[in-house]
Amino acid sequence: MWNISKDAKENFSKYNLLPIHESDDEWEVTLREAKEEGEDIITRLNEELEEVKEELLSVLPARFIPYVENGILNQPTLPKAVREDYLQWMRETDKEFEKVLSAAYENTKKAIKYLPASTQDVFEESLHDSTIARIERENDTLHLYVNTEGGFSSKSLIHFTFKGIKSEETDEPLQVGQWFIYDELQKTDDGFAFRVLFESPESQWTIAMKELDTQYFYRPMEFTKLRDEEKLEDISFTDYTKKLNTDHRYWLITPHVKCAIQSLEESITIDNGSIEFGKNEMIITIGNERFFYDLNEYNPIDFIYTNIYEDPYAHLSQPIPLENIEEAALSSDLELQVRAWNTMYANPSELADIINRVLWKIEITEENEMMLSVYANHFLEKEILMEKVKEKYQSLID
Repeated sequence: MWNISKDAKENFSKYNLLPIHESDDEWEVTLREAKEEGEDIITRLNEELEEVKEELLSVLPARFIPYVENGILNQPTLPKAVREDYLQWMRETDKEFEKVLSAAYENTKKAIKYLPASTQDVFEESLHDSTIARIERENDTLHLYVNTEGGFSSKSLIHFTFKGIKSEETDEPLQVGQWFIYDELQKTDDGFAFRVLFESPESQWTIAMKELDTQYFYRPMEFTKLRDEEKLEDISFTDYTKKLNTDHRYWLITPHVKCAIQSLEESITIDNGSIEFGKNEMIITIGNERFFYDLNEYNPIDFIYTNIYEDPYAHLSQPIPLENIEEAALSSDLELQVRAWNTMYANPSELADIINRVLWKIEITEENEMMLSVYANHFLEKEILMEKVKEKYQSLID
């Protein structure tokens, strides 16, 4: 029996169609800001309610229906007792769905014990927001290449191999570009079963197979640094490959090809094939097949992966000496700032005096407001903030 399902996901979405403010203070801020900006917030709220009204009525308990019909369920005029009741109903439905996800997670955790170590590594991180990059079928085997860069995995690309497929059910065929929302893995008597709820298009896909194997890859460290600095488009393929660590192994993985790179010296060479560049295209030959990639559409740098993970920002985790933390946190050197804040975050009790001085001295701006909110809430939770610091950051504390 499956825990996750398209129906459960759709119901959860319906339960959360109409969020409302949770307190008088929130309403006060919202109404004040709307007045300052000249926004007709009452009309906007009416429109939001009308937009979801039909779906909302299909799941809403009867006691809330009058407040939908008279249009005040998401208005500041909603009686406080009704507001609290509605918010509690939403919390309870959220908890029910959390139980569904928790049960799915427990099933997955039990099932991965029977899988190879590399596949266990894959399922120990979330696949949420990963996307299908490539689909290949061969007899009773399915190869699914999943790009995880938009999600929550430390990996960049995962090659799933479903061997000995026994059954496969879906309400929409698998498509490149679909992205993972929820997934669940189960151990069966003669293998495994895997279910994914996808978006774009929305679908529920379930597959049962004898074996499940994976191979995963990372972006080279240089790729991550250049991408974050928005310099990927400024470097040539040749110059990029010269920057790569020659002690590592690399693979060329395109929408049609996956092969090991034999050498990066001078011209790149691959197993059982060749690479050549035309005026505006990259041509990959594997056996008797040739694949053409328009360089206006594809950057060949995107095709190179490694099996070694290197953190390009590991140096930012190096602690700052105690006597330099305050100066570093308040300096204009971004790297020193990050290292100082990381040091304080990891050692709140030991560095309480320094943390309070830094938070008191630093100026809150639009640029640093979100960052300071994260740190202020963390240090509040650790119970190290002085009263005057709490007061200063009151608006940023949850």
